[in-house]
Amino acid sequence: MHVGMKMAAYMGIRASRELELVSHNLANSSTVGFKRELLNLWRLPPSGAWPADLEEPAAYVDVRSRDLGQGALHETGNDTDLALQGPGYFKVQTPRGVRYTRHGTFHLSPQSQLVTKEGYQVLGKNGPITLDARDQKFTIDEQGGIHLDNNLGDQILVVEFPNPQDLLPEGQTYFLPGPQAGEEMEAKNTRVIQGNVEESNVDLMAETLALIDLQRRFESYMKVLETFAASDRKVVEEIGQIT
Repeated sequence: MHVGMKMAAYMGIRASRELELVSHNLANSSTVGFKRELLNLWRLPPSGAWPADLEEPAAYVDVRSRDLGQGALHETGNDTDLALQGPGYFKVQTPRGVRYTRHGTFHLSPQSQLVTKEGYQVLGKNGPITLDARDQKFTIDEQGGIHLDNNLGDQILVVEFPNPQDLLPEGQTYFLPGPQAGEEMEAKNTRVIQGNVEESNVDLMAETLALIDLQRRFESYMKVLETFAASDRKVVEEIGQIT
């Protein structure tokens, strides 16, 4: 394959991957706690397989990552809605085990437990959090402490990770630790804000402009490939006429 054709094919594939990512970001621009995803080009370390007197060609790979920047806080007025300011995550109990999330749209279940929209139990220091349904008024402080009638009860578990980029996504808003995420630790740099939720950190205008640009780039790479293909066909036809 012609070098130029290879390059156009690679750039077309990469533009297609970026299109998929940007479309995913736009689709989740209104998802509470969602973090924008990125596609980064990383250079691989030398393999050491080449002779010492020859320079090994550079090799690159596309790596997906997340923009962990803080999303804006949106006030809801609901006592069970919680937002996180800082790098922390809530712990929730799912049928698949413990998962981590920043999606703080919680509510009280019929059993008076604090749960996610899917019904997963939000975990506190004493396990699943139960609030007496008769105690409609309660407050949650910035450390996650739950106060009923001015008495401190349980505390919502908020944890941080040394390398949150290695948290593996499960669905749109849940994560489980990857091998390099490190051990969870009690949050020291995160505040819990009651009556608010964290909005997605997707910049709708920027992502829309990126989508338009990527569509144009993808189309241009496809045209380059068509030009190379037409040129190759012409060469083959001319050789056929000579023979």
